[in-house]
Amino acid sequence: MKCRVCSATWPDGNASTCPQCGYDMSRADANDPARVVAAREAFRHRTTTYAPGTRIGRWDVMRPWVGVGLGFVLFVLWLRACSTGGFF
Repeated sequence: MKCRVCSATWPDGNASTCPQCGYDMSRADANDPARVVAAREAFRHRTTTYAPGTRIGRWDVMRPWVGVGLGFVLFVLWLRACSTGGFF
């Protein structure tokens, strides 16, 4: 089966409820476009796939740049130590 809300697929022999978003495909109004759109919006608000910017902190953004800066500092220190003949 293929879910109308999140487009996930699962074997037909399993339950009629989507394992990813929980939408029940066996309901009488499962094909109602308004209900499907409402379920899609509810699913989007629950997942981080559609709103990653709202759940990423400032430290998560800065962490790679801090690593690059630290790597550059260590590289410069290594160059300095090698160019002086072993005396720092």
